[in-house]
Amino acid sequence: MSGFECIALYLAMSVIAVLGMYIISVLLGPLRPKPNKQTPYECGVPLLDPSNKRYDVKYYVVGVLFLVFDLETVLIYPLASRFKEFAHYGWGAFFEVFIFVAILIAGLIYAIARGAIEWD
Repeated sequence: MSGFECIALYLAMSVIAVLGMYIISVLLGPLRPKPNKQTPYECGVPLLDPSNKRYDVKYYVVGVLFLVFDLETVLIYPLASRFKEFAHYGWGAFFEVFIFVAILIAGLIYAIARGAIEWD
């Protein structure tokens, strides 16, 4: 038997096994009515209030600010941990890091000025 015939036989047996298991589960399984797809359902308990409530935009703004400053931490930590190896590049590297941090601080000042961090 060649390799192609073995693969074809294996594929055919796999398809027959899958179809056989599906047919057996349909024949022997319990007959349940299909649930209504338009109603929210969780753990058998009906919801008390509608699930399509609107969220305040401040949640998203705080999430984006968290991601920005978390990214800042991830990018600056390797520089701080390997400062001696990084320092031999000279003032150019220092100014690149300074500009990066300055842009992030400007973003933080802008967010504070716009009231993105204040909660009513």
